[in-house]
Amino acid sequence: MNPANPVADANVFLLHEPIVGAFGLPADTPFVSIKGDPSLRETVPLRPRQQSRLDHIAGEVLQACAALLRDTGVYAIYIGFNSSEVRTESIFNPFAYEVHDAEDLVKPGYTARHFVAVPYEEKTRTIAWVRAMIQSGPLRHYLPAHWLKLMDEERTSWKPLAAERIDEIVQSFNVLRSIEGYYLRNAAISLSEGIVRASYNCDGTYIVRADYFPEFVRINTP
Repeated sequence: MNPANPVADANVFLLHEPIVGAFGLPADTPFVSIKGDPSLRETVPLRPRQQSRLDHIAGEVLQACAALLRDTGVYAIYIGFNSSEVRTESIFNPFAYEVHDAEDLVKPGYTARHFVAVPYEEKTRTIAWVRAMIQSGPLRHYLPAHWLKLMDEERTSWKPLAAERIDEIVQSFNVLRSIEGYYLRNAAISLSEGIVRASYNCDGTYIVRADYFPEFVRINTP
């Protein structure tokens, strides 16, 4: 602790104590890993892999998920490969999430009925606008000094993920799902946080900066 600068100390704790904090991953951290339940890790060889409903149509489902992130109001998506669950969050109702069956996503007309098309640039501007509106509004008076400093810095420096990276990131899930032994169980992408979360059948999880994720997959797969 530095008694001469308690705000600086508080900033360090706020950024580095959580696995992923209110301001995302620390600037010098491209990814973090979380070890899961040892009993699940140790019994992986005893639990043979079963093909899920999603696995049979994974290419189509992942294309649909990429399109939702790129072409609609969806800003975060969770894909459960084992459960065939797809969970989405949208700028049109940011405090709620929807749950869809993966097989439904590839049915004709389904995404047009349930998701609102919006240009990617408009969506990312809306994310930045809503964040600024909340953080500079009446709730600002409740925040301590160290929160204010970090929050303002993060908001003004935030850059959205380039739209052209989305397909590469989403298709990387197929690579991780096809690994023998320790394979992807579920994954999530958040455009507002700029992170990808990937959990495996051993119950371990990696949380990776979205723009680094394709390289992370290339480095860590055969």
